[in-house]
Amino acid sequence: MTTLWALTARELKTFWYSPIAYVVGALFLLLQGAIFWTLMLVLNDPRIDPAVTMTQLYFGETFFYWFSVLITVPLLTMRTFSEEKRTGTIEFLLTAPVSDTQVVLAKFLGAWLAYISLWSCTVVFFLLLRAFVPFDWGPVLTGYVGTWLLGGVLIAVGVLASSLTRNQVIAAVLTFVAILLFFSVGMFDVFVRDPEGSRFIQYLSLLEHLRSFGKGFLDTRPIIFYLSLTALCLFMTGRVVSHPRWRS
Repeated sequence: MTTLWALTARELKTFWYSPIAYVVGALFLLLQGAIFWTLMLVLNDPRIDPAVTMTQLYFGETFFYWFSVLITVPLLTMRTFSEEKRTGTIEFLLTAPVSDTQVVLAKFLGAWLAYISLWSCTVVFFLLLRAFVPFDWGPVLTGYVGTWLLGGVLIAVGVLASSLTRNQVIAAVLTFVAILLFFSVGMFDVFVRDPEGSRFIQYLSLLEHLRSFGKGFLDTRPIIFYLSLTALCLFMTGRVVSHPRWRS
């Protein structure tokens, strides 16, 4: 466990010592601030259903949320394996007294903790809103939990994509396309007439699961779904990294 945390700390230092971290962070917070302000203007419109809350809109109900995720995750994960393989430093890492599993988990945790830290900064927006409008903190907390769990899935996808190539740009594009496909699963529901098939597609939809978090529901089913997808992607990454041809 000590080795894993040491490797994770190395990943975090590599990220935060890079100028791209602050560029990504600044753009992310500016975008989230603009989104939050826009949503407040929308909610002040008397034509909007009063039952709709800020947490429902902010956590996954708008295009802006998915756009920010689509941009942020590839930038956080594209360097994890591809850059080390391009520069040759991966050879030193894999020949050190650490296992492939520890390396994969450290890469994932480093990017995921960076993702969590970016989203955690947006709590300031809700603190400012709370100074003027009373609201329940429960849906806010569950919204962040859902966002972090979803981020774990997408970060794992990005780490897997980065392990497949030594080119950062290709890794980012692969991650972008994979996430876009994940987000599009629910759209196939309109082509399915069978109720069981429709429910199955809805279960596979990342969007549907996040909506329950934004409403304040903490259900075990989406949690298990997100954790299972994350574990599957990390397992596949481990298989890629341990392959002899990848090491060569």
